[in-house]
Amino acid sequence: MFSVFSLWITSELLPTLTISGGIQNILSTGIALSFLMLFVRPLLKILFIPINVLTLGFFSWSINVIVVYILTLLVPAIQVHAWMFPGISWGGFVIPPIHLSYFASLIFTSLVLSSVLNVLYSISED
Repeated sequence: MFSVFSLWITSELLPTLTISGGIQNILSTGIALSFLMLFVRPLLKILFIPINVLTLGFFSWSINVIVVYILTLLVPAIQVHAWMFPGISWGGFVIPPIHLSYFASLIFTSLVLSSVLNVLYSISED
């Protein structure tokens, strides 16, 4: 159930992630994400052990990126798009416009999705 809620929250927060259709598509996508996190993610962790050892664990974030990419391949209702941040200027503080390519959007989306999942799991443990 956390996967469904985290997908919905992430799609509401980020313009890079879109889920077409209604609640049934969100539920089916959440079930697919749960399946990938339960079965595919541990296999990828085992496959990437040598790279993780060489990079001292820095490469482990790529596993979540691969899981989100596989999710977009398996479920056509979910899509990750490239995004152009228009920039902000307020009171002398300026953030310039930033263009995120598809790959950068995939990384950003997977980081936010995994962060929301981790927050939900930590709240449920208390």
